[in-house]
Amino acid sequence: MNWNKFLKFLWWGTVVGITVLSLMPPESGKELPTNDKVGHFIAYGTFALISLIYGSSRFKIAYILLFTFSFGILMEYCQGFIPGREPSFFDALANTGGILLGLLLFFYFVRKRA
Repeated sequence: MNWNKFLKFLWWGTVVGITVLSLMPPESGKELPTNDKVGHFIAYGTFALISLIYGSSRFKIAYILLFTFSFGILMEYCQGFIPGREPSFFDALANTGGILLGLLLFFYFVRKRA
């Protein structure tokens, strides 16, 4: 498997993972045993970093960041339709913080080497 295919697989895995965890009803008993905001921060930081590494050669960085931010807002909005879940401004804020961390890591580690 070449690097591009691996990144594509990793990107889709992250999208599916975030979607499943975001839209899973709380009664499922599968919630993560960590602080909710820390989970959002880590998940979206990872998502942004993978998106930037995979997509920066194809898309402008601003578009990638807009997509990851919009995806986070969409997941928060969709939680309003899941019994026992509700959208949270603070979750969206944690998502945004994670995205910014992913951007910083991308520029520090990936772009620095180029």
